Amino acid sequence: MISARKLIRCLDEFWPVLETLALRSQHHTFSFQDVQSLVQRYAAQQTSEQCFKDVQRLLQLEILIPMAKSSQLELNRAVLEFLQFLTQELTLGTVGDIESRILELNRLREKMTQAAAQKDTTELRRFVRLMDERVREVVKHFRKNELAIKHLVEQAKADDRQMSLAKRYASVMDAFDEYIEPVLQMIDINGPFQKSIEALEHALSDQISFIEDTGFMGNDKEPLIQLRTRLLEMNQIGRESLIRSTDQLMPLREELRKNTLVSRNASELLARLRKQGLEPLLDGLVPKFSSDLQKFSLGSANQITSYMAELTEYEDERYQLPDAIDQTPSSNIRVPDVQDVLKSARSTAKKTDLSRWLADSYPQLPVDELLFLYQELSRAPALQLEHATDTTELEIHGYRLKLHPFINSGADRK
Repeated sequence: MISARKLIRCLDEFWPVLETLALRSQHHTFSFQDVQSLVQRYAAQQTSEQCFKDVQRLLQLEILIPMAKSSQLELNRAVLEFLQFLTQELTLGTVGDIESRILELNRLREKMTQAAAQKDTTELRRFVRLMDERVREVVKHFRKNELAIKHLVEQAKADDRQMSLAKRYASVMDAFDEYIEPVLQMIDINGPFQKSIEALEHALSDQISFIEDTGFMGNDKEPLIQLRTRLLEMNQIGRESLIRSTDQLMPLREELRKNTLVSRNASELLARLRKQGLEPLLDGLVPKFSSDLQKFSLGSANQITSYMAELTEYEDERYQLPDAIDQTPSSNIRVPDVQDVLKSARSTAKKTDLSRWLADSYPQLPVDELLFLYQELSRAPALQLEHATDTTELEIHGYRLKLHPFINSGADRK
């Protein structure tokens, strides 16, 4: 068995080397010679033989482990997670890590209830201890993922490479789609997370009430109270962590949304230019100072002087940029202002499905813009909204949306 003191002493001695290897582990593996070169870099006074022995010591303590069927090395997973936690360069976990703990809490709750019914104090204490460990693990996952999202946002902002905004923010958008959205569905009012928390809280409260009424297993009351308190704290920590993570991601997501909208309109304009050409597109915009016949005829000096004088003072109040004076209905996407949409929503009748109202009122908007307006209105304090228990389905531009809609439940707030 490896001595813990030797392991900690070795981590302290080779910390610069291990920190560099932790960064390199995110992209590729390394060889024995690579580690030896790193040790030589940070300890230039040592000989090659001493550096060789140092790398051998890292292998003996299992800080470095060889990969299967390969001469390459990698950091021990436990050491890598420890280094990433201390340097706050954590990798974003998945929602499945949290869901598995919640399922385990449900199983342990049933076991605890059976042990309490049979008055088996040994099993009861064991299941309470296991549930306490699972709750701590869920809290650890929430905090770890929050730090990982913060690190992703900082990397995306600091990235100065010449690439499109969508590629720079690709990891941020993946974090929103693969972590934030699933966790939001999980901790929903009718989601499995909330139901499991409530069931476990009721089971613990019933067991505490039984101990208070009967006096049986009085020594086990305090661990149950602590577990219930930690369970409620886990619920609060998870929600607050999700709110902070969303607040960090939303500005970047909004920036990408606006950039995508501008790119989409620019692409449509360029497509029309390629099909119709520049002259037909700007025909109604270019002011006409002369007839077609006069364009190809020479004028006198007085005529040219008069023409230039009038040109310098020419003003056309109707002249605007191309995207604003198109006489035909434009195919460009124009997103309505949120405040204007909010005023329209306040004037609608009560018990109105907000999602259907948006889809009917703004059929020309794409799905992502409708969802953006839906999200903004659901947070607006000027509307009194309640979450419907029944789900509704919407078919918008070939996309099928299934959600618990917000419904206008009462009078508007002044």
